[in-house]
Amino acid sequence: MTNKLKFFNEKDIATKIHEYLIQLPNVEFDDEAKGPTIGYKVKNQNYKFATLHGGNSYQSLVLHVLPGNPHTLVGKELQKEVQNKFNFDIRKIRSHVLKGHEIFIPLELLNNKNPYNGIKHIIFYALYVQE
Repeated sequence: MTNKLKFFNEKDIATKIHEYLIQLPNVEFDDEAKGPTIGYKVKNQNYKFATLHGGNSYQSLVLHVLPGNPHTLVGKELQKEVQNKFNFDIRKIRSHVLKGHEIFIPLELLNNKNPYNGIKHIIFYALYVQE
């Protein structure tokens, strides 16, 4: 486990997502960053497929799709899908700039019991598109 989870406002949701991600095949986590972030990648992959951000302005699960391709817009398309599913506009609740390969999912919008339900397919996409 990691001590970084204590920095999250939605600690239960962050813990459940963390536990879910680390049980996926060959997934490792890195919590050595100075800030309250935890990165997730598959062994032998160059890029993270997910990051849990516990900073005050983030409090999000960020999924990285095709992060080695700076010109991709796949993340923006999947961001729209997530926003439609959970009925939010990321620009109204978060102020950071979205990259074309990132999908931001605010933790406060996820179900406390099964926070990864409804986003598993996007998690798997981010996980396996890099292989």
